[in-house]
This record gives sequence, structure tokens and C-alpha cells, in this order.
Amino acid sequence: MSKILISILSDYLQPNFLLIKELEGKYDKLMFITTAQMKKKSKGVWLEKALGLQEYSVKRIDVVEDDFESLKQELVLQPFDKSDEYIVNLTGGTKIMSIAVYEFFHSYNAVYYYVPIGKNVIKELNTEREIPLCYRLNLHEYFSLYGLRYECDNTLFLKESHTDNLFGRFKNVKFNRYRIPEFINAATLPSANEKKYYAGEWFEEYSYNRLKRENNLKDDCICKNAKIYREKSTENDNEIDVMFIKENQLYIFECKVSMIGNPGLTAKDVITGYLYKLAAIAKDYGLHVNSYLLTLHNLHNPRYYTEKSIELLQKRKNILGIKGILENMDFKQQTLKL
Repeated sequence: MSKILISILSDYLQPNFLLIKELEGKYDKLMFITTAQMKKKSKGVWLEKALGLQEYSVKRIDVVEDDFESLKQELVLQPFDKSDEYIVNLTGGTKIMSIAVYEFFHSYNAVYYYVPIGKNVIKELNTEREIPLCYRLNLHEYFSLYGLRYECDNTLFLKESHTDNLFGRFKNVKFNRYRIPEFINAATLPSANEKKYYAGEWFEEYSYNRLKRENNLKDDCICKNAKIYREKSTENDNEIDVMFIKENQLYIFECKVSMIGNPGLTAKDVITGYLYKLAAIAKDYGLHVNSYLLTLHNLHNPRYYTEKSIELLQKRKNILGIKGILENMDFKQQTLKL
């Protein structure tokens, strides 16, 4: 007698992956129910890679997603054994696929599960129990499920204590960059790395350090200076200043010390541009991406913004699906509120 875990594949693979990992050691075999469209998109291969399995090592059953009778007939043709036990994840696929699979395995020794999107729970449909989902993704697993890979550099140019001290000095002068000698003289510093660091990279490092510390993140769950690549591409599609994964949700951050100093652009234009960039990046990386703009700029400075322009900025943020904009007042708080 074998225990077989059956997954219905669709564009969103996270529920399949999480149940497989959560029940690891409680099944003997995996099986994917897939379609021509999912096969063309390499969804099964992506799931195998995220699981650390060889490509095409898991048996597939190819079905037509919108033909109920054809789908059931394809299942009938498979050599399913009545003596085996079946763990069936109904989360993926179309509604027709889920109903057909549910009906077919009703005559077998089967347990049905559903993994709600955005919640770390599993619903056992036979008993209507809600079970806590304990497994937590790391960044490599998360991006593998989207056929992506990333490279990053978590090396700190200077010690965390130095960057924290630099932030403290900046805060003490009310975030006036013209009162910090290293910022004023950044372009004249002897090395290219020093120039980049004091021109703005220090804030990326500070944000990285603070987010890692406050969220108690492991090294494989956070990175900075990330470059995102399509499966076989040698050129990256996007760059992300800081990103991390927590409670199986992805967080991405654009870090900018200031919104002024861009020739020909107002501060409002600059911040709007960053919001659009964040929105464009987030749409490729899952259903629930938490995207933030981090800045030490003062969004409530009447020199740059009116009450009306702030209201319009917040409205655009909401329309674009940006989770939040954290400015200098937020960084003064003991903890960043995401």
C-alpha cells in the first residue's frame, strides 16, 4: 500500500509546494494533474526545482481543463490502486478540474486538502478541520516557483554599527544632508566604493540591517542588491534594493535617501516614478507581494507638497497596489511598521 499526494497544477504553485513540504515524510509518491497550458509554461518543472527534485521525475496526468467528462475519463484510464491511500490537494486548477478530481477520488481512500491563498493554514475538507501550516518558504524556493532565479550581494561595505551611527547623526540634524560632511563630499572621496556608499548605498545597507534585525530573518530569507533573472536568461529583468520573505509572503523595497536633486523633475514626479517601478516589479512575483518605498525624505514638507498633492500621492499608491511609503518620521520610530 502506498500513500500518493496528488497536486492539481495552475499558475499559482505556492499552495501545491507548501502542502508537499508540510506533509513531507507522510507520503510515498507525488503525482501532478496538469494541462497543455501548464505544460507549456513549465509549471511542473518549476515545482520540481523548488522541491529539489529532478525535472520530470514526478508522474504527470495530462487533462483538458474545461471538459468535465474527458477529464474524468482520463483519470479512469490511470492505474490507480484501491489499496493505496490518496492525499488530494484541490487548491489548484480550474473549478471543473477540482470538481472532477474530487468526484473521481470519492470512491477511493482519499483525504482532501485545500490551502487558502495568503493564509498559513490547511483545510482538511473531510473533517472540516483547519490545521496550522508550519512550513516557511525561503527566497530561493519562492522564486523557483515562478521560474525565476536571483543573485544578490549581502556583503556590508562598512560594519552595521557604523551605518547605524551614520543614520543617528543624520536623524540628529533633522535629515539635512548638507550637514553631514561625508554626504557633501561623497563625489570627492578617494575610492569608487566610498563614493557609492555615501551617495546613497549606505541607506540600502541600513534598511537591510534594520529589516533583518526587526523581523528576525535568517540569511536565506533576506537579501539586498538583488538581480532577478528569467529561467535561462543571462540578463536580469529587474533589480530590487532589498527584499525578504516572511510568513510565506514576499516583501520588496525601493530605498531612496531623498526625492530631490533630479534635474528637471519635481520631488513629486520622482516619487511617482518609483511607485510605478515598484508596481511593475511586483506584478510578476506573486498574488500577494508587499511592496514599499523607503525614504528619509519628508513627504509633508510644504516646500515640495501641498495637502492635495499628498492626497493624490496616497491615492496613486493605493491604485498601484503599493503597500506603503515609509518616510523620515517612520524611521524615527523604534520599529518600522510594515
